[in-house]
Amino acid sequence: MKLNRIQRILLGCIGAVLAFSLILNMVSGNSPLVSVSHEGYGFFSMLKYSLIDYPIRSLTEGFSILGRMWALEEENEILRQQIEGVASMQARIEEQQRQIQELKEMSDLRSVISDYQTIPATVMTRSAETWNGMLTIDAGSAEGVAENYAVISTQGLIGKVTSVSEHQSVVRLLTVSDHSNKVSVKIQISDGVTANGILESYDFDEQAFIVKLLDSNNTVTESMKVTTSGMGGFFPSGLFIGTVSRVEELSNAIGMDVYVQPAADFSDLDYVYVVKRLGDDYE
Repeated sequence: MKLNRIQRILLGCIGAVLAFSLILNMVSGNSPLVSVSHEGYGFFSMLKYSLIDYPIRSLTEGFSILGRMWALEEENEILRQQIEGVASMQARIEEQQRQIQELKEMSDLRSVISDYQTIPATVMTRSAETWNGMLTIDAGSAEGVAENYAVISTQGLIGKVTSVSEHQSVVRLLTVSDHSNKVSVKIQISDGVTANGILESYDFDEQAFIVKLLDSNNTVTESMKVTTSGMGGFFPSGLFIGTVSRVEELSNAIGMDVYVQPAADFSDLDYVYVVKRLGDDYE
């Protein structure tokens, strides 16, 4: 069959189209350009992640961690201040409770002591140089205080007034280092039986008063109570001084030394009473 010129042209076009289609299928099947494109994209993506994305993300996370640490440090500092404030407040509360308890004991003591006139006072000053010898209270002649009045704490006798101004007085403590604070005392042997003695000094090694027993006929033992006897002209009778801690026989002498543990705590004196018997006047 012989083809005319037009038919030959059409067959040529169809062949060309088929050949081009075949070539496209072969290129699409092998995908060399797609592979190169994917490899290029992966390389540049990794380069961008390493140089830009990762450093930025690391810096952002670092700043975020630093911010949280800073905020945590501020919170810890606030908590430390609050804890210190709580400790300070607790100390103030305990001190106030101690003072309230001491004032309550003074009130109870005042209601018990009916034979004495009592003048409440607060310790104003007590220097380190004269810690064991003197202190100053905020009651003077305007409050009815006079020289030689006895001074007690809530536990017992602590000393006597030695000088007075209008609103202040100086108290000489029984723990003074010299031997000028002699006090007439009595030791309760049994019901109705006492032994007389003289409180002569304070022994800092023993932390006890030394009482010279005047009557050796009575047996003095530990834990016996010692009070003022009222003899001697200055101190009223019955003011509690302390309890017997030990007794020492005197060699080559008559009598014995009695060591008395003070009832009062001389290291902690904030509130005191000035005392005199009703009707007495030592001025």
